[in-house]
Amino acid sequence: MTRKLSSYFFIILIIATTILLYSNAQNMWQLEKYSVSIAVAQSPLSAPFYVAKSINAFKDTCVSVEYDDVIGGQRAFVKVMNGETDFGTSSDSIIAYESLAKKSFVTHAMFVQSDNDVKLMTRTSVKIDSVLDLKGKRVGVTKGTASDYFLSTLLAMDGLSVEDVELYHYKPEQLINAFSNNEVDAIVPWEPFAFKVATSLNKKVKMHNTKNLNTLSFHLISQRADSLLVAKAACVIEGLSKAIDYIALNPEKSKKIVRDELNLTSAFIDWVWADYIFKLGLNQSLILKIKSQATWAIEMQMTQYTEMSNIDDFIDSRAMLQVKSGAVDISL
Repeated sequence: MTRKLSSYFFIILIIATTILLYSNAQNMWQLEKYSVSIAVAQSPLSAPFYVAKSINAFKDTCVSVEYDDVIGGQRAFVKVMNGETDFGTSSDSIIAYESLAKKSFVTHAMFVQSDNDVKLMTRTSVKIDSVLDLKGKRVGVTKGTASDYFLSTLLAMDGLSVEDVELYHYKPEQLINAFSNNEVDAIVPWEPFAFKVATSLNKKVKMHNTKNLNTLSFHLISQRADSLLVAKAACVIEGLSKAIDYIALNPEKSKKIVRDELNLTSAFIDWVWADYIFKLGLNQSLILKIKSQATWAIEMQMTQYTEMSNIDDFIDSRAMLQVKSGAVDISL
């Protein structure tokens, strides 16, 4: 009887020890959760973030994410630099311009590209049939953004410069009113503002075919990162990677998520979706694009700065290498 009791207690001891060890192992394996805030530009280009939120893609990562919705990547950049958010979404154009000021920031990842997000739209009554017809016309852009750079690129292709037009600067959401109120003859908006102009003014506006003339990319940025911030960035990228995989497998569901998040119509999402390539990456062509835009800003005297920064200083590949090393193709 005593032997049976001893065996019984021995078995109980083994079970209790196993449970205790398993519980401790779970605690060891569980990632520490960090709260991070991200300034997300309200645009379909930010689709991976909206999808990530909808499918709870950050659940098994080391971050819990709070979104701060803003209008435009420029405002997201300001939020990051002011320390109001940990991360932000900004375009390659903003990275280029702000690099000249030698501000302390980096891009951790490019997560989407579009070759048709920024568009040239003109008033039909003015009869602008080509870029050459912009000479002497009033053109509205958003200064220091992809809008500004795209106009200069278009003009240069036809031997013109910004000095050949009357340039007016507006915030992105003000471009529509400027066009409606006849303050300008042409505007260079990005989406969704281009779609809003096209649908609200209909036959009063002409949209020119500029697809493939310029590629815009959106990035996850932060202030210059220490090892902890890099670890947080890696967890954000991990969530984005799950979201991008979901978009590829479930395009219609993904479009609905973006529609609902931004209160957009199906017509608009169908309008822009085919132009988007959702893919994580950091590559050499990105660095060349940023250098090109920064050089342009100096040559056009768009900035008070006259010297190029070392663009490599604004690319931080450490987080991407942890999550998706095959998507990193840069020579730093």
